[in-house]
Amino acid sequence: MGRSRRKYKQSRTKVRVGLPKKNPRLFKPSFSVPPKLLRTLAEEPQWDDQGTVNSNYSSFGVLSDPNSLTEPSPDPQTFDSGSDLEEDDLKSALGKKRRDGRSAPPQPLTAMQRIHISRLVDKYGNDYQSMLMDIKLNPMQHSIGTLQKLCMRYHIYQNKNPLLKAK
Repeated sequence: MGRSRRKYKQSRTKVRVGLPKKNPRLFKPSFSVPPKLLRTLAEEPQWDDQGTVNSNYSSFGVLSDPNSLTEPSPDPQTFDSGSDLEEDDLKSALGKKRRDGRSAPPQPLTAMQRIHISRLVDKYGNDYQSMLMDIKLNPMQHSIGTLQKLCMRYHIYQNKNPLLKAK
């Protein structure tokens, strides 16, 4: 008679894959703080007992209301332009005003985006409503606002792309 499957499996050695042991005392940060910002963190702000909670939070660099990021601020004076220690790329990523007063330039389209948008622009020109309704040429069903931004990026980088000049 044959041997049972359970006994056969128990008698075989198991291959154990050893993962490297992690040192619990070694701390690796998940991100790196810019050195300019790190130097300013040397002076730690103190909690002001007479001040408001919002002013204390702002001195620590923390928002008192996290939902205020999504709502537009009622007055332009409360818009945080950021400190001068932050780099322009970081400011534009956070939606803050850059040192030169401009926002980050729009990114060029990818190869697939150029193909789709060029077909739409060739057929409809600047008629975004018709682009929106065309299901075959607009398979991603982009909204009018997204189509406007994509077409703007297409027109900006149309003559600066060496692949498009070769056509």
